[in-house]
Amino acid sequence: MRTPEERVSVVLAESGHAIGGTERVVWELATRLPGHRFEVRVWLSESPGVNDLAAALEDKGVPVDRVPEVDSRWDWRGLLDTWRRLRRARPRLLHVHHVWPAADRYLTGLAELAAIPHLVITEHIEGRSHSPAQRALKRRELARADAVTAVCGAVADSLVRDYGVDRARLRVVGNGADLPDAAESEAARLLRVELGAGPQRPLWVCAARLEEQKGHAVLLDALADLARRGQDFRMALAGEGARRAALEARAAELGLDGRVRFLGQVDEIGPLLACADAIVMPSLWEGLPLTLLEALVRARPLVASAVGGIPEVVTHGESGWLVPAGDPVAIADALETLHRRPDLALQLGREGARRVREDYTWPRVVERFEAVYDEVLGLASFVPASGARRGRAT
Repeated sequence: MRTPEERVSVVLAESGHAIGGTERVVWELATRLPGHRFEVRVWLSESPGVNDLAAALEDKGVPVDRVPEVDSRWDWRGLLDTWRRLRRARPRLLHVHHVWPAADRYLTGLAELAAIPHLVITEHIEGRSHSPAQRALKRRELARADAVTAVCGAVADSLVRDYGVDRARLRVVGNGADLPDAAESEAARLLRVELGAGPQRPLWVCAARLEEQKGHAVLLDALADLARRGQDFRMALAGEGARRAALEARAAELGLDGRVRFLGQVDEIGPLLACADAIVMPSLWEGLPLTLLEALVRARPLVASAVGGIPEVVTHGESGWLVPAGDPVAIADALETLHRRPDLALQLGREGARRVREDYTWPRVVERFEAVYDEVLGLASFVPASGARRGRAT
């Protein structure tokens, strides 16, 4: 038995340029890890897209450093600056969250040079690095890490397949969802009125960054198909991204003006999800998207591509409706079926909510990461100090 005598210093690092699922995990860890055990700092990129996250963390008393990602071995100044930052911070544990397999490709090597004792890597999405050199760096990084976690089994399998990681070394730690606030009901009712939903006019919602990965172009083709079938509906697209202008132009070209609303970034997504007759996730590739869990926990029927970690949470016909990626006809058929079968939609929503409430809540996610830290630090079993609780091993 070991008795920890002081808090463990932890740096949570990620280099995303916008607030998404990876950033949400960092937020939850930074604000939920027990303060009597861990002293947490967060490293974020200098991108304006994460300014709100940085400000919110600082408001919670979490120190934040804005550290530009070094993405070239020729950036000697950046390499030296990052190494110096690591030496000054001297965390006992560095936890790197990758927004893409090739992200932060030099950070872990610099951490080794800076004599950081422990390294945890978390992969949030499937995909290979872009070049043989990047793949080699990735292999070394994963081999060097004390622990590697993946957001879902599909991402873990890709690490085994693409980088030769021993499956026994991998831990799957999924994302989480907050339980809905009772006050959402009234906000959701008002949103349905504002967005033009009605008894015979379903409101469907897609909440995702407007990027190629999320499959919005496929969704627009599905909606055009439904319009040709004579289906009246409203579709709300929440999110921003590089493809917004192209998608707006495509929606107009397909004659979907008046049926499709681009809402931009929505700060409080809960009421929008709660007001939907169905949530659509037409992703072409994925990890374990937060919107999936947030939709399910609100008992909303879900139509989603069978990619990444989605089938690990959703069982087709029981807790949601899965479709092949890139298939607009399958999406159209699913939405039409759920509109004509409200009993089925209700059944899917209830079972999806039960699944998430049992296994995918943020306190459970943080506990699982805490157990990974304990194992890495050699504290998987210890005698807690007064007022502290016993650590758990995964």
